[in-house]
Amino acid sequence: MVIAKPEWFKKNKGILSLGVTWQGTVYLLATVSLIFIGMMLPQNVIITVTISALFLFLFFDAMYASLKSMDERAKLHYSIAMRNTAWGMIVTIVMVSLVMLNFNDEVNLGVLIIATGLVGFIVNVATRYKLEKSN
Repeated sequence: MVIAKPEWFKKNKGILSLGVTWQGTVYLLATVSLIFIGMMLPQNVIITVTISALFLFLFFDAMYASLKSMDERAKLHYSIAMRNTAWGMIVTIVMVSLVMLNFNDEVNLGVLIIATGLVGFIVNVATRYKLEKSN
């Protein structure tokens, strides 16, 4: 933890019920805005590498602070949700690849990545919602 503080990512009502305080929301928005800043700047290898490194540093700093702020129950829910997400994504990769190979004789990686990410997101949100409602 270098910049982000675990208090910013504590589970509370927060902004838009996301479970983070306003400081955490500003930190995450600043981190994500680096991607858009990188798109607007001229395409240069040094600028691209610098912005990518800064984004990754801030992203992993936020993840580390977020994990430090979790209690045992939240860590258990996080682990279960990530396990279910991984299995959902594995099944999606296999199914979409088989369907695309049978119909097109080739795999479109763009569709595969989008479908896998979408299914992973849906499984993660559904698992977390179910676990929060059951406790």
